[in-house]
Amino acid sequence: MPRDNDRSGSATPSADRSNTALGERYRKLFRHSNDAIMIVDFAAEEIVEVNPASCELLGYAEETLLGMDPAAIHPDDIDRVRDQFISEVRESGSGWTDDLSCLTRDGERVPTEISGAVLDDGGSPTRMVAILRDVSERVEHRRQLEEKIDRLEQFAQVLSHDLRNPISVVDGHLDLARETGDPKHFEAAQDAVDRMDELVDELLALVREGDAVGAQEPVALEDVSRRAWRSVSAGEATLHCETTLTFSADPSRLQELLENLFRNAVQHCESGVNLTVEPIESPDAVGFYVADDGPGIGTEQTERLFEWGYTSEESGTGFGLAIVEQIADGHGWDVAVTDSDDGGTRFEFTGLTVSSETT
Repeated sequence: MPRDNDRSGSATPSADRSNTALGERYRKLFRHSNDAIMIVDFAAEEIVEVNPASCELLGYAEETLLGMDPAAIHPDDIDRVRDQFISEVRESGSGWTDDLSCLTRDGERVPTEISGAVLDDGGSPTRMVAILRDVSERVEHRRQLEEKIDRLEQFAQVLSHDLRNPISVVDGHLDLARETGDPKHFEAAQDAVDRMDELVDELLALVREGDAVGAQEPVALEDVSRRAWRSVSAGEATLHCETTLTFSADPSRLQELLENLFRNAVQHCESGVNLTVEPIESPDAVGFYVADDGPGIGTEQTERLFEWGYTSEESGTGFGLAIVEQIADGHGWDVAVTDSDDGGTRFEFTGLTVSSETT
């Protein structure tokens, strides 16, 4: 009688061929994957095998990576790699994290997501496979979204802050128009409404394009200063500005800068304040200054003056001077704050591109 096949012995030749083919497929996946793949020894805590994508990601030759301590690749996160990622893989068989950075040979930090799984050899796991994926594009996209959200938040803050003054001007002149019947107050109110329309358009462009300033052209400092002054509810305050200084700037954003400086001075003085806008006369600096004869600003306040939301007044918003700095930065100007000759505050703007200057 024919004997039954012995099923208790070694695998049949067909099974061997199948295992060999399967192993070869996995080997091809390992070698040709676009993701970096590493085999890590648990006990020695070192890399024992890598694919070409690992070398490309980290900038090391294969022989350098083999035997390398993972701490050299994750210097900032190695404790978290050991305590969370590797421990999770050993205990549960797999693990994943999306916020680890890898240090390349050139010193660049590459954001990655890493997944891992134990390599089961039939007993206690001794090795794991770690798959690293470069997520730089995803991180950059997230950063751009966060910047856009920040711009939207600033847009809302700037819009609410800088529309208050034209609205106050409209309200004041309408009251005067009702009391006196003088049509000039309607004209002043219309000018303020036009300024509001201009501000809305400019700030919408800021949100869409992300630029602090728009197209620049030659502007006369005195002309823009007087337009800005007419947009401010100045009360008993006065403005002195007599200059022919002309320089390159975004006219609307420069007017917004001056409006915020004028309004800041008026609001921080109990009685009428005198403001001066003049060129800076210095061989080392080309610019202009806005000074007042108010009570001045303390050292502690000066250090925080341009922070978004910082104000020393209970009714203040803390956005006016932050907007000033943003507009100056957009033009490439330097801003400095010092004491004025009259004991008040002086804001200096230098780094201008001057068209012509006669004082």
